Amino acid sequence: MTLAFLSRHRRLLVLCVCSAAAHLALLQLLAARGRGAFPATPAAAESRLSVRLAPPAPVPVPAAPTSPSPAAPAAVAAPARPRPAQRSAATPVPPPADAQRPAPDAPGTVSTAPSDVGPPLLQMPGRYRVRLPAPVQLTYDLVRQPAGGVPAPAGPARLTWRTDGDRYVLDMDGVLGRLHSEGASGDAGIAPRLAREDGDAGPLLTEFDADGHRVLFRATGAESPDNVGIQDRASVLMQLAGIGLAEPDQVRDTLDVVVAGARDLRIARFKVLGREDVATGIGTLAAWHLAELAAPGMARLDIWLAPERNWLPVRLRVEDAGGSNTQTLSALDSAPALP
Repeated sequence: MTLAFLSRHRRLLVLCVCSAAAHLALLQLLAARGRGAFPATPAAAESRLSVRLAPPAPVPVPAAPTSPSPAAPAAVAAPARPRPAQRSAATPVPPPADAQRPAPDAPGTVSTAPSDVGPPLLQMPGRYRVRLPAPVQLTYDLVRQPAGGVPAPAGPARLTWRTDGDRYVLDMDGVLGRLHSEGASGDAGIAPRLAREDGDAGPLLTEFDADGHRVLFRATGAESPDNVGIQDRASVLMQLAGIGLAEPDQVRDTLDVVVAGARDLRIARFKVLGREDVATGIGTLAAWHLAELAAPGMARLDIWLAPERNWLPVRLRVEDAGGSNTQTLSALDSAPALP
């Protein structure tokens, strides 16, 4: 019986030793893993990962639409006067703030006589509205005044404008010389095709090639690109009349028109000086005085346009260092339309 008791205690002792050895081995295994000797399990690796969620981006709020500013009478732009303008070949100088403009109920209102009914309005892109004047013949009294001298009569001057509402022919003889212009109408008003200046050395021709968008100066053999609303030295007078006839409020501040002469082209800028009374052979007429802003030493052209006479030029004056030549309306008659 004593032997059986000792055998049982020996077995318990062996089991305790084995259990202690197993616990010691387990502790060593855990210590080795803590020192990095064994790779962490996927679950342990994942447990060290952290995820940060970014706050949602703010949703942009669309800006409220703004009211467009009123469009200027033109850009160009302009011209984008086409304008400007495209308005013209050069950037116009801002007009003076004190420039006068017609009042809505001033003589800018065209009369309703049958002779005032003309072709439909023509829109110049980005610049002026234009209405061709009805056929008319203007006769003037011409006066020459040398610099520092006394004015003296120099005979009659004439301007004859004929049109069928599409084509036109213009002839004039006066302070600007003997000029001829012919062409048609377009979306920019008068569209010259041929201009002629008669001088002592013979005629000088300027051709307007609308298809090729160029101007040919036969006197020199040169050419230049054309411009929207381009005129010759004669047709510019009736173009200005057509601008006032279509919309009187356009005649204000300055008016810019590209004008082709016999040898080159330039921007003719007319400043509106204000309203004046002009004594003519058919009575005193209220007219708007336009003065060309000429460079020093260059001849200056002044024009008086009478709203109550379809904005026709009732007085013209050319002034240079040698004096001035002025023609003032003496008679106004209808002219036959083109056949």
